[in-house]
Parts: sequence; structure tokens; C-alpha cells
Amino acid sequence: MKGLEGTFVVLAFMAGAAFLLKMCYLSLLFNTIFALIFLIIFYFYIRVRHEMRLPLRLLFFVFMALQIDAVGNYFRMYGRQFGPMQYDEFSHLTVQILVTPLIVWLVSKVLEHRGYDLPAGLTCFFAGTTIFSLSAFYEIIELWDEVYFHGQRIWSMHDTATDLQWDLLGVLIGCLLASVAVRARRIVRQPAYARLTRQT
Repeated sequence: MKGLEGTFVVLAFMAGAAFLLKMCYLSLLFNTIFALIFLIIFYFYIRVRHEMRLPLRLLFFVFMALQIDAVGNYFRMYGRQFGPMQYDEFSHLTVQILVTPLIVWLVSKVLEHRGYDLPAGLTCFFAGTTIFSLSAFYEIIELWDEVYFHGQRIWSMHDTATDLQWDLLGVLIGCLLASVAVRARRIVRQPAYARLTRQT
């Protein structure tokens, strides 16, 4: 099983990329079912293979992020005003805020498992660069759709730069919120005498 892990991860990544490539053209029901199945598989992979209990609320945040994108596509909100901003901007901002805590949790757990006890801020930095890289890859997927499949996902000459700008802001907000949670969790996990020592 361990020998096939690399192949499984590559196939899962390719399936996720293919889903994101076609997500905006699929039905809301299909997107919802696919997202649920994908997240359930991911949850059990993390639990069985790496023996980590992924908090369900973090998976729920990711599910909500996917739904924000899917609902926007279903109601043709992209390219339209949504309050003080475009729906596209709202989507990129909100999706990153919702997804970043899961990446921070994963990076924190992996580092702890390998014996590294990095400060919460540094953990969030590594997680933030990872999620921003994935955001940039999503913009490449949009480019592929536009160039090779004649899609219409790039709304203006500044669309990609604007998307990345809102992605970055969402990642920063998500990292800030997640770092507070990571610090709180570490304080709770400390033995009582260690907390008293720090206070004196």
C-alpha cells in the first residue's frame, strides 16, 4: 500500500485539477456530490494512512468554499457586482479564508509528526505559501480552459492579477485566524507547570 501512495496522491491531484477545470460547467448537484466524495476520501486517507484525526469543521470550511464557487457558477454570478465588489473577487477572498485553516492544520501536524516545533507564525508562513501556490495553479487551470477549451473564465486583462490579489488577502486573513487557533491549541496542550513557569 505504501508503494502505491505516491501514485494515489498524483491521481488524486489530477482528478482535483480536472474537476476544477470543468467545475464551472457542471451542475450544482454534481459539484456538491463530487466535493463530498473527494473530501470523505481525503479525510479517511489522512486518518488511516497518517493516523491523524482531521477536524471535521475544517473539512466543512473547505466544502463551503467549494459551494461558494459552485453556487456562483450555477447562478451566473461571475462577472457581476456582489455588494461592494465583484462576485469573482468575493469568491477568491472567501475561498482562501475558508481553505487556509485546513492547510495550516496539515502543515502544523506534519511538522509536529517529524519532531519540529516551529512557532505558529512560521508554520502559517509555510502554509500560506503552499495555499498561495495552489491558488496560482488554479489561475493556470483557468488559462488552460480559456486557451485550449474555449472557456470564458478570464473576464478582463487584469482578471488573473486581480484574482491573485484577492487570493493573497484571503490567505493572509486565513493565516491570521489560524495562527490564533494554533497558539491557543499549543497553550492548552502545555503542562500546567510549564504555563506557570512562563508566567513567573
